[in-house]
Amino acid sequence: MNKIKQNKIIFTLILSAIALIFSSLTILSLPVLFNYESKVTQIEKNFYKSFKIILNSTGKISYKPFPKPHLLLDSATINLSKSENRTDFIKTSNLKIHISLKDLYLRNFNRLISTTISDSNLEINISDIDEIRKHLYYNINKPIIFNNCKIFIRNKKNEVILISPVKKIFYKINNKSKMKSFVVNGKIFGLNYKSEWKRNYDTPKISIHNVNIFNPNIELKNKLKFMDKEKFNIHSNIEYAQDKMEYNIKYKDGIINIYSPNKNKTNFNIKSRIQLKPFYFEGGLIIKNKKVENIIDNILFNLISYEQDYLGNFSGKFKIKFDKLNNKLIKKGEINFNITEKKVDVKNANFNLEKIGFITSNISFEEEDGLIKFISKNELNIENHIEFAKTFQIATKKIRNIKKIYFELERNIGQSNLTISNVKIDNIDNVEKSNKNFVVKNIQNLRSHIRKVID
Repeated sequence: MNKIKQNKIIFTLILSAIALIFSSLTILSLPVLFNYESKVTQIEKNFYKSFKIILNSTGKISYKPFPKPHLLLDSATINLSKSENRTDFIKTSNLKIHISLKDLYLRNFNRLISTTISDSNLEINISDIDEIRKHLYYNINKPIIFNNCKIFIRNKKNEVILISPVKKIFYKINNKSKMKSFVVNGKIFGLNYKSEWKRNYDTPKISIHNVNIFNPNIELKNKLKFMDKEKFNIHSNIEYAQDKMEYNIKYKDGIINIYSPNKNKTNFNIKSRIQLKPFYFEGGLIIKNKKVENIIDNILFNLISYEQDYLGNFSGKFKIKFDKLNNKLIKKGEINFNITEKKVDVKNANFNLEKIGFITSNISFEEEDGLIKFISKNELNIENHIEFAKTFQIATKKIRNIKKIYFELERNIGQSNLTISNVKIDNIDNVEKSNKNFVVKNIQNLRSHIRKVID
């Protein structure tokens, strides 16, 4: 290579380096060269055009080149609508609007790329849910990102009923796949979760919403087909440990029908009809292959121990049936509930003892010394004395003439042992037996106590 050629290459490299440095310095010096506050109206207008949310900048606007070019707003509010009767949806001191280099040089801010909101609170009222849904379904927006925020949900009385810390929310439209997605990584009730809602513009009436909860691992898959406000269908799958649930929910003309399409494959099967105006429902739940203790602790306790205000105008009848229970004695059962005037009443409870007879029960929960107790007053009706004698290893002649055994049962929530007391045979007072308490730890233990009572 001759000297002239070599000098030309060196000169080109130097010129390129100078151009690169000059361009970088120009970009870095833009905050000094330009007053962004003078463009507030234009920025707010184009913000709404790009993201379909209302921005009101109330503080300083500065330009930051790293990690990618953006405007930083140190004080701003964001709302979904122009209503003057509500508190601001978001108040933030850390809002970034990502912009193109072309917009920087032209200083027109017409092509906003995305926006990021960090370390802020999202104040959501129940009445805002409809506005959020409209944004999801009807607005075309550029990417909106939330980092390290908190969601506060308030009721009609402006009381906080739910707080959810959010690590990240990513809300965008993929222009190639025509898929709109709303992804949330956060925490609720101390549980980490990931929620993903998506909708394809090629099938606009169908949306998918999947939720994964971690430790314990719970997976929810929902598919919604929305025809109009008077008609929609939801197909829902829920998996938790060994439990599988599948439901079809159909809404039409103010009536909601819920049913389980694959009863043989799931162990929580529902059939329910809900009328919205006036509100009334009748429903049933069949629970299969569960332990009696788990049903008491996790289902009955939560149904009977409730906050009255949460029931609102709830009223109706609800029946829980039990089948193939994991218990030595009880395999089937049924509990009927009445819900009215903010009260849940157990109408009646019946349980079948395999080949022996049935128990009718009066169920309640009480708190004592910080412990929650399950209490039931029971009447055992013996229909097959031979099977009773076999099960409890008692001579048939000792049980032949007994028709009913009355007893009370207590058990602390979360504990395996239970206590049987106030035992009466055929409702005949026997002070010695009635005053005894029998602690039951297992089926062998129970057999021993039954023999003492019968003898």
